[in-house]
Amino acid sequence: MNKIHENWSEIERAEELAREKTGDPEAGFNASTFWFGERHLMIPCLYRKKKGKKGQEVFTKSYSEIMLYAKYCPFSGKPLYEDV
Repeated sequence: MNKIHENWSEIERAEELAREKTGDPEAGFNASTFWFGERHLMIPCLYRKKKGKKGQEVFTKSYSEIMLYAKYCPFSGKPLYEDV
């Protein structure tokens, strides 16, 4: 996928605000993730798993995390890649 770099400006602005507020020069989305090639935007989504017998399931108290790949900027709604 080819990035549309100008549509990443809102993401970069949010990351800059996070760096200013925290004082951490490396703060940002997926800051701990190593990418081969260009960086992408993954958004964490928390959910609770079900446990118990079928028909009697209940949600766990603890949350799990799933990472969602963002094709559009969550702040501006603009596409982040050319083929979207």
